Amino acid sequence: MGQAESSTEDYEKQQQQHQQKQLIPGLPDEIAMDCLVRVPHQFHSNMKLVCKSWRTLITHPSFYKERRRSGTAEHMVCLIQPLPIPIPSPPKNETQSLKKTPSPPQYGLSIYNATDQTWHRIMGPNANTGHIPMFCQCVPLPAFGKLMLLGGWDPKSLEPVTDVYVLDFIGGFKWKRAASMSVARSFFACGVVGNSMVYVAGGHDNQKNALRSAEVYDVNADEWRVLAPMAEERDECQGLTWEGDSRFWVLSGYSTEAQGLFRSDAECYDPKTKSWSIIEGVWPFPNVSPRGLTTTITISNQQNQLRCFLGGQQFKQSGNNNEILWNVLESIQLPNDIKETSLCVTAIGQGQNRCCINNHPQQQQRIFMMSSSGGRGVLSSSNCGECECECEGKGAYMLERDINSKGGSITKWNHVRTPVAFASFPYSASYIFI
Repeated sequence: MGQAESSTEDYEKQQQQHQQKQLIPGLPDEIAMDCLVRVPHQFHSNMKLVCKSWRTLITHPSFYKERRRSGTAEHMVCLIQPLPIPIPSPPKNETQSLKKTPSPPQYGLSIYNATDQTWHRIMGPNANTGHIPMFCQCVPLPAFGKLMLLGGWDPKSLEPVTDVYVLDFIGGFKWKRAASMSVARSFFACGVVGNSMVYVAGGHDNQKNALRSAEVYDVNADEWRVLAPMAEERDECQGLTWEGDSRFWVLSGYSTEAQGLFRSDAECYDPKTKSWSIIEGVWPFPNVSPRGLTTTITISNQQNQLRCFLGGQQFKQSGNNNEILWNVLESIQLPNDIKETSLCVTAIGQGQNRCCINNHPQQQQRIFMMSSSGGRGVLSSSNCGECECECEGKGAYMLERDINSKGGSITKWNHVRTPVAFASFPYSASYIFI
């Protein structure tokens, strides 16, 4: 009898240990994994607190690879925006009115989840204020599930900074300070090439002098390396990169002596030759900055596109890696209420949005666009007329294009519901797939 009771206790103990090793007790791990990858990313921080096995799973990159494989990953648009300004109370007297001096806007990181169409704001790396540097650039690191914030202005001194911060999306949101740039700069070009090389070039220093300098950051080594300078000074330039292209492109910009007069050319850095080359006739708009107006799309290994949202004109780069051809591809009508040229755009779903419809290969292109008509960043409410929620104007849209193998396409603009607190015009935008 004693041996039977001992055997039963041993069996129950073994079953308990087995269940503890299972992701979800009583379910095969394959089914449990299928359940867990469906949990929205916003709850991953809480999932880590459930048990050790979940924490190990949620913080491992393989979990996010499984989310991509199973089609449960989420499309995140990351925006550097001024924080909302509360409506000030009227001064009690004239003396109080004179004491009030305007303060510079504070910036924050906003996330638009294009999968479930929700907005939320991430506390910045500054533990005291939660703010981020003004006018900093955001660059995605898709292979690592991370987002980099580079440069910009110190919110108090209004001086350019060398600061670099990394936000890890794996297992929730966690900030880390990365190695600083060698040169303090703002309004510069930047972009990620391959999986782990982040390039920056141009911009201006604390004296508003346009820069020729450039450097590259190795994500794996957490270190910067100075590159050969560009041939020309380029302030307010735009960085461009494409999938499968190892080069870094710097579009337009202006020199110290010609502020506001944007160059028509671009410079391209080739890491194989460690040199820059100039490409003429890329930006034919001398009075308009390319910043925010352009985004890149990879069609195939042999064809890339630069889409420029300015009066509807868009450009295409075609040919192989050694031949560059720029020509007007097509024009797409912007939404009727988008009148100005102050836009911020970013492509969504590069490499993830390929499918088949009726057995015909399709490519789905999506571009997020936000305009300065989105709002002033003041916490007041209004209705956009497009939806039932309170929106600050009609400032955000998603361009969706389905392109078939024969070159035909269907294009439509979809209004993005934007709460008042997220309606401020973004300085920088990027995309990450989690």
